[in-house]
Amino acid sequence: MAQNDGSRVKPGKIYLEARVKSDIDLEVDESEVMRQDLERLLSIPDRTFDLGEDILANKYRASLLLGEFYEEAAIALLSLKVVEYNGPNLDTTCHSSNDVTVKVHVYKLYKTGEEREALQQSEITSMPHMSFAEQWDELVFEENLKGELIRLVTNMIRFSRKPGAKRPVFNPLILMHGPPGTGKTTLCQGLAQKISIRLNSIYKHTKLIQIKTATLLSKFYSQSAKQVDEIFTAIEKMCEEDSEQLICVLIDEVESIANSRESTMHGEAQDSLRATNALLTGLDRAKEHSNVIFLCTSNMLSCLDAAFLDRCGLKIAMDPPLAATQYEILRGRIQKLIDEGHIVSNTSLPSYRDAELEFNTDSGLPGSRLLGIIKLINSLDAGASEGEISGRTLTQLPGKAILRYLDEDECDLDMALNFIEKSIRSEKRQAIQKADSMNEDDVDSTGKAPELADPRGQKRKTTRVLREDSEIDRALSMLEAIENFADVISPGWLSRRSGV
Repeated sequence: MAQNDGSRVKPGKIYLEARVKSDIDLEVDESEVMRQDLERLLSIPDRTFDLGEDILANKYRASLLLGEFYEEAAIALLSLKVVEYNGPNLDTTCHSSNDVTVKVHVYKLYKTGEEREALQQSEITSMPHMSFAEQWDELVFEENLKGELIRLVTNMIRFSRKPGAKRPVFNPLILMHGPPGTGKTTLCQGLAQKISIRLNSIYKHTKLIQIKTATLLSKFYSQSAKQVDEIFTAIEKMCEEDSEQLICVLIDEVESIANSRESTMHGEAQDSLRATNALLTGLDRAKEHSNVIFLCTSNMLSCLDAAFLDRCGLKIAMDPPLAATQYEILRGRIQKLIDEGHIVSNTSLPSYRDAELEFNTDSGLPGSRLLGIIKLINSLDAGASEGEISGRTLTQLPGKAILRYLDEDECDLDMALNFIEKSIRSEKRQAIQKADSMNEDDVDSTGKAPELADPRGQKRKTTRVLREDSEIDRALSMLEAIENFADVISPGWLSRRSGV
């Protein structure tokens, strides 16, 4: 922790990111000078910072904070955003330089990726990259998972780089597991992006290697183990060639190459068994390098090999969001549609807490109406329970509703909220009607619907099973519809974390 005037410990840290314009080229030493100047000016007593604000977006405020340095900053920087706060009072969004240590990171986004012949089954991207520019900000969780992850990874890497230091007990392997649509892959990509910015004073370059597990088991069938071994050999070589380069390896749907060997031994998938062995051996070899970290995702935790799970330094369970996070996901997506001009509105939707107050006083206000939509989604009489809808589905909901119902040239906020509610009611009604119709043939002689086993250890009525299956079908159709309108609605999805 930093000292204030040599006497008082500042309890928190505020992080700002200064994004360099694409047509501006700064040398490493020039970026460092700019970083130091910004930190010095923003650390002057009585400076205030609002989380999420772009200081350069307000010329008057920026000139007050930066003084004579404002002109230079405005020429070189596209934005100067307050991105994160660590410390006490996490619920507070406004912080003073009197109480926080100011940390600034200067960065520039890459626009193109690269392919290596030795890693044809992988995609290599120089980080931070333009394609991941907004993913981190769009992620919504119940708790401060994003801040905790950044802090954990940066501490691990900093400690491992100390002279004579060995790798800490924590294994550089993080596993995100949970049902589809909960944000696992996006969180991994966003984490790699943030690490590349936060650690650019330690590592001059960062590469994200995304391993295509599906390709390994299809295109290279019977050679999967060989391909896995070649990938890890190439990763080790990259680590050794440049110690100032950080390698982030993303293995999506890792169960494809980390399947339980015990279950495999009873079948004929010997290629899968060999691939799992090669993966475990590769992970053991790679952990000797301090400049590599592995990020994995899985939809099927129970299928993963016990030895692989034992190697995971951190396992994060990710489930569908609860009501408060559902609200913030929809709020963020609607606000983005407003910012992009797809929804015409001068009104900003309030936070979940403020919306709760509105709901009890004026049901016609936008926040109150949006909260009513959340309650409709989770209404028990419609056959749903809180936490059953995925973040991905919520993210696509506003755009899909507008595309489905808009007949006018423009869509205002009131119309958008009407469309969203109408879409939800329509889909719930169709799902229940379909389930009830199909259930007529499934009633046994006692007049009761048969019960099926639930993966969570409970029993489900056939009506609920059919309803859930129909929701999956609708979700797939929804994804196809959204892809066809990619030019209208920006991609991205959100999720939440349930525990570590």
